[in-house]
Amino acid sequence: MTAETAHTASFLDSIWMRLIALVIAVGGVALFVAANPDVLAGWLSGRAGASSAFEQCLDERMAAVDQLAQEAGYSAKQRELAEIRAREFCRNQTGA
Repeated sequence: MTAETAHTASFLDSIWMRLIALVIAVGGVALFVAANPDVLAGWLSGRAGASSAFEQCLDERMAAVDQLAQEAGYSAKQRELAEIRAREFCRNQTGA
């Protein structure tokens, strides 16, 4: 082992290299959060709140679909399409 190789190996194992790696990791997390602020908001608020908001929206929309299907006499295919639209509407509204 030469003196240069020994010096390089010791630098890679040093505290400075660990600090550099830590700075890079923290910077990567900071860039991710800056690019996706809604993800951080979801983590902080808890997933249960978003899920219950989605379920509440979906319950309301499905009740409306049921009522409209009875009143307008939807076919099975029309009802299925209305339910799909209701799910997508609630996903867009709640971010679920």
